[in-house]
Amino acid sequence: MSKVLVIAGTTDAKTVIKRLLENNHDTAVTVTTRLGAGMLDEFKNLDIYQGKLNKDYITHLIRTLKPVCLVDAANPFSSEISRNAINVCRFEALPYIRYERERISYANDPEITIVKNYGEACDVLKTYQGNILLTLGSNKIEAFKKIPDFSRRVYLRVLPDWKVLSKCENLGFSPKNIIAIKGPYNEALNMELFKYCQAEVLVTKESGNMGGVVDKINAAKKLGMKIILVDRIEEQCSNKFSQVDEVIKCIDTLN
Repeated sequence: MSKVLVIAGTTDAKTVIKRLLENNHDTAVTVTTRLGAGMLDEFKNLDIYQGKLNKDYITHLIRTLKPVCLVDAANPFSSEISRNAINVCRFEALPYIRYERERISYANDPEITIVKNYGEACDVLKTYQGNILLTLGSNKIEAFKKIPDFSRRVYLRVLPDWKVLSKCENLGFSPKNIIAIKGPYNEALNMELFKYCQAEVLVTKESGNMGGVVDKINAAKKLGMKIILVDRIEEQCSNKFSQVDEVIKCIDTLN
């Protein structure tokens, strides 16, 4: 069968890749980091390309590999990557398929403050006292330098990557407040980490159950913490699925 190009880097992307290989689809994968590539070690003889997923790089991959389609299984909050992929696929007349984990709605939960972006999260945090734990990754965390006494009060949970750690320290976040650990984290581990930070506020993203948001929120509620949830911005496209079977069925129609 024709080659399928997958944008990966998440746990659920591995499920897509596994199913593609099981269905004998020739598969190539692109990731942005060494850690992302490392997540795919279990797959033998898989073509993996690592690089910054801007328009030029995605265009280069498509023109080199000539795939039958591109499957975007990037993190729900990697909106810039998804926009780049959509625009390049449109220009190259290549079918674009979005695989995105299902949403979890907390709209009616009075214990959770839902915000649209990091800027709104910061505005809310300025009204809170006590230690703050960010479980947002390292992208655009400079926004949280606006929080009073951020180097003392703000704790970060990020991936154990030297580039990420260097970025956090260069921004002025205290090294002793940086927790570098790779998931998954269950509810019990989340509670222990929250206690360690003496955190009174949790800031997290609506990354779906595969992203661990349920366990984080349940742990925070049990500890009586305030919770700020950054909602995801969904890119508009026609072929968007939250079930792997639907992705495979869509690809099969292209062959």
